[in-house]
Amino acid sequence: MSEEGEIWRDYKEEQQARRLKRLPIRTRQIIGLKESGFTVRQLTPYQFRINENIDVFPIHNRFHDIKKNRRGGYKDINLFVSKYKNL
Repeated sequence: MSEEGEIWRDYKEEQQARRLKRLPIRTRQIIGLKESGFTVRQLTPYQFRINENIDVFPIHNRFHDIKKNRRGGYKDINLFVSKYKNL
């Protein structure tokens, strides 16, 4: 493998490790929404559905509004659900 190929392989491994490190933290935050009265259903380890309206993806802090077919990002899940109007 070339030197550049090695650099990219190492970068990919480091990036994957960072993602796996933040996944359990963000997963706990999403599941914690149940305490505030939201319904939370885990579809995959990387996708959750809130109140059957919004899919959230904890690895990248992204969301998809199922009804409006709208996507975007959020910084904090608690702030997001408190401000998002479709929940």
